[in-house]
Amino acid sequence: MIGSNTPLFSLSQIRKSFGLAQVLKGVDLTLHKGEVLGFLGANGAGKSTLLRLINGEYQPESGEVSKIRNMTIGFLNQDLLSYNSDETILEVAMQAFSETLKLEKEIHDLLEKMEHDHSEEILHLLHDKQVAFDAADGYNLKPKAEALLEGLGFTTADLSRPLSQFSGGWRMRVMLAKMILQNPDLLMLDEPTNHLDVEGVNWLSEHLRKRRELAVVVITHDRWFLDEISDRTWEVIAGDVEQYEGGYSSYVLA
Repeated sequence: MIGSNTPLFSLSQIRKSFGLAQVLKGVDLTLHKGEVLGFLGANGAGKSTLLRLINGEYQPESGEVSKIRNMTIGFLNQDLLSYNSDETILEVAMQAFSETLKLEKEIHDLLEKMEHDHSEEILHLLHDKQVAFDAADGYNLKPKAEALLEGLGFTTADLSRPLSQFSGGWRMRVMLAKMILQNPDLLMLDEPTNHLDVEGVNWLSEHLRKRRELAVVVITHDRWFLDEISDRTWEVIAGDVEQYEGGYSSYVLA
């Protein structure tokens, strides 16, 4: 288990350029388990670049990105607006539980096999898989996904509609639900409130405050949202990152 004082990741003297434009000029950052960070900066300042460096999509020209071993990341970014599927939105969100759903199918297959095979081997295998399924809270996965989607503004009837019937912003909400359900070590959100109404923003801010086992990094221009969720604020300016305690209001007063 990751301790609260264990850094999830650290960036040391990170430099990154695109062509002749140097975006980052020696950035040092550290994030710990349970922290919620708000990211500020002008468009093109390098906020999204930093997230993609943390995610491993970009490599720095110099410096070091250090992450805990086997760290899992959920990265909600604008590229996901184009994601589409003919599966229902509930099925898409439930993809977060792929390993547990695979276990459920194996249990179903074993039960069918037991209609003709009552061997000790099958009974022990079924027992082991049922114990693992129960430990993964398998019987509550669907209610969890349904509650999360409805918290993000979908109706009960919507849950059985194909993802392809929804606009890009609503599809983004489904991807957000899927990432939260995956329960990653680090959740990175690039402008999540762009696709939420007032009720959705309120729900997400309350949800993130409750999920203190997550570390969260959020890029947003929503000042109220930053004040509600942020423990610290990072501002990307002139190729470096200034760090402030608290949310947007604390940043303004600093």
